[in-house]
Amino acid sequence: MDLSFYKLRICDADLILIDDLDGGGRDRDWESVAQVLLHRRRGAGAERLAVISRAETELWLRVFRRDGEGGPIADAALCATRYLLDSGRTGADSVRLRVSALGPGGAVEVDVLDSASLGIAMGGARPLGEAGDQPGAALGAAELAALATSIEAEGCRYQVLPFRAGLPGADGVAVFAEGGSEKVRARIGSATRGKAPEAVAVRVISRGELAVSAQRAGAFDCCGAAAMALASAAAVGYSEREALVRFGGDGLWVEWTSRSWLYAAGRPEYVYRGEFHLSTETQAS
Repeated sequence: MDLSFYKLRICDADLILIDDLDGGGRDRDWESVAQVLLHRRRGAGAERLAVISRAETELWLRVFRRDGEGGPIADAALCATRYLLDSGRTGADSVRLRVSALGPGGAVEVDVLDSASLGIAMGGARPLGEAGDQPGAALGAAELAALATSIEAEGCRYQVLPFRAGLPGADGVAVFAEGGSEKVRARIGSATRGKAPEAVAVRVISRGELAVSAQRAGAFDCCGAAAMALASAAAVGYSEREALVRFGGDGLWVEWTSRSWLYAAGRPEYVYRGEFHLSTETQAS
């Protein structure tokens, strides 16, 4: 069976999007599909698989990695909304997507800023491991700055802030350092003599512009990494509460609102449309 899909990207994140709005794949084993389709050499190659479906009047979004369902959803929500707009499935100023991974009644809402630019409320910054999405639970600038500490590794001193930024899937440490996330993560690992946490390496260009490097195919999507970068930089006084966060040549606009909520906006882009032949084993559960 040939499975039609779209490949999209937003900054450094790429994903495969499948339109299942007609319900044709209701009984499909999507976890097995993700294992095959996301493979960089034998499949279409991407970090995540996003499947959009419809139940009664509601749109649903499911996100899969090669190791199963779950993980960051903000990038997937932006890409899914771009497709829904371009395919004429919606013309609203905002699109609500139900996400089972967020629990009963869980949903995200994507704002349509123009024909290609979309924005999403990420929630607030919280201590690692803390759940919930109420504004009162979010950390303010002073509370977040209090989490900052310094680590020395291989002769370098790094300022780090461990916290969770916004939607689930962005638990880790923001690190102000040169050299990118892989080098930072390795050095922190040698300093702590244990498994290093997921690292978002932040470089301050100006008070209105940051550059970010995060572990590819790790725990973060670009919206999550950008939210971590902006909140941490603003908390310690390196940037304003809104800034352009760059990933190489691309970027997201991120704001830390007066309610201590994080908001990210960007422009998902199509890479190509394709078809992939699924073996019999991955067509149904």
